[in-house]
Amino acid sequence: MNTSLKRSIAGFAAASALSVTLAALAGGAAAQVQQRGPDTLTPGLPDITTSGGYIGNKKWTDGGVVVLDDMGPVIATQVGPKKDMCRFVQMDYQPGNKGLTDAGASVAKVYRGNTLVNTDNFAAGYLAAGQWRPFETWQMDLAEGTNTVRLVMDVNKQVAESNESNTFGSRINVKLDCDGDGFIAGKPVGGNLKVKPVQPDPDPKPRKLRLQPRG
Repeated sequence: MNTSLKRSIAGFAAASALSVTLAALAGGAAAQVQQRGPDTLTPGLPDITTSGGYIGNKKWTDGGVVVLDDMGPVIATQVGPKKDMCRFVQMDYQPGNKGLTDAGASVAKVYRGNTLVNTDNFAAGYLAAGQWRPFETWQMDLAEGTNTVRLVMDVNKQVAESNESNTFGSRINVKLDCDGDGFIAGKPVGGNLKVKPVQPDPDPKPRKLRLQPRG
């Protein structure tokens, strides 16, 4: 499967205009989208953020509801404890620092509901002033139906910033037959024929990093 995804991401002025406050409840809670606030930079402080993140060709970091109804980026079905999840080849986000000062050490975490699914540790100086870094990537399991996913930058609040609104995410509605019962949201798939589970590649090839061009 060709997993190369070409995207054009806006520069610093347009990136991270929204922040998301999520009620991370099991079973998929509602996501409330709030303005991240004006990009007022404080001298001497960094501003850790993200330019955005993607799953398949859908951006998932701007709030609202994201619908996934294409099996293209799915490498396995019937995964997870209840065998009701689809495994997506890649989910990602791009970390950066819009501030005027290099950021100290920090940690970013991604949650599906209350479940931690990805952790990234950034060393002091890695999120340098006015720079975007390579996309952080991982394989992602999502249940058939609605999933609440959120990214929290500087989750431990180690870094004093110009803007402390560091939560991004959305509700992701997976409209795919992940459990193999031949139904999606109670409706039969292809005349009630079950979809054969897709098996993961035992040795997937590494994907190229996508870099935000400096503007």
